[in-house]
Amino acid sequence: GCLDFLSYCYEEVFGFTFELNLATRPEHFLGEISTWDEAEAALKAALDDCGKSWKLKEGDGAFYGPKEIGYMTQIDITIKDSLERNHQCATIQLDFQLPQRFDLSYFEFFVLFSENGEKQRPVIIHRAILGSVERMIAILAENCSGKWPFWLSPRQVLHTLMVWGGIHSTVFFTVILTES
Repeated sequence: GCLDFLSYCYEEVFGFTFELNLATRPEHFLGEISTWDEAEAALKAALDDCGKSWKLKEGDGAFYGPKEIGYMTQIDITIKDSLERNHQCATIQLDFQLPQRFDLSYFEFFVLFSENGEKQRPVIIHRAILGSVERMIAILAENCSGKWPFWLSPRQVLHTLMVWGGIHSTVFFTVILTES
């Protein structure tokens, strides 16, 4: 789901080409090796299933916050701008550490009422499809050379104001909010 949505946003909506990179366990990591192996295997399977090529970046897993908060294995998404420069924008991360730190758990629905229903530990999926919004706007502005697509252009408001009278006079009820 996350990779499909990402692909739709980057390719269909914005027209970017992108590269997928799997960042794995760093040299200094938090948690059990088996947990990291499980996360990396899950992300590798997701990348293989998405049908796009991807690269492995050994030891490049993310670190967020103080050491006790955690490290994460992640998929980094790099796009090329109009000048063929690479920009790391989106990330999809599997976080096994925070659920453990917050003692999060759930019961699987189908075993909830059985005798051996044990609590399960969830995995948090962090996704930032655009990454930094400011960076994405800068890349889009450069790629469009200032000629934004109609649906994204702030100039469409001027066009709307010009045609409003004609639309309104043909018995269509229209309201234009100009305060915001």
